[in-house]
Amino acid sequence: MTNMLKGMSALLFSGVILSACGTSKEASPFEEVNTLDGVNIHLDQDTYAQEGDNFMLTVSNESDEEISYGIAFTVEVEDDGDWYIVEPEEEMAFILIAHMLGPGEEAEEELNMEYYEPFDEGTYRVVRQMEGEVLTAEFTIEQ
Repeated sequence: MTNMLKGMSALLFSGVILSACGTSKEASPFEEVNTLDGVNIHLDQDTYAQEGDNFMLTVSNESDEEISYGIAFTVEVEDDGDWYIVEPEEEMAFILIAHMLGPGEEAEEELNMEYYEPFDEGTYRVVRQMEGEVLTAEFTIEQ
């Protein structure tokens, strides 16, 4: 009986270790990005620290049309040329507000990255959907 309990304990422990390793990553659902003519997003820096930095995102509308967009965003990480979704530590909620941006206008906002920090070193991108298209702004995390 004790050998059976030891075997079950070892099996359970192995299962906990494997599930904690997070062996599977969810691939980005976006194959084509930055296809909204005349509209782009960019961050104020190319490189950030693993935690504590302010992320300022600028939306630029150089098109001839007014655009609208929300404040929701996600973060993805690059691994061997492919992009994967980064899950925040806690579920994030966004207020459903539509921002309007006229032709030739820019808008700047600070992104709250606290649920993603601390970041591992690597290449990341902020992903935001606007006018049915997906826009991204890449950045690097260094120690």
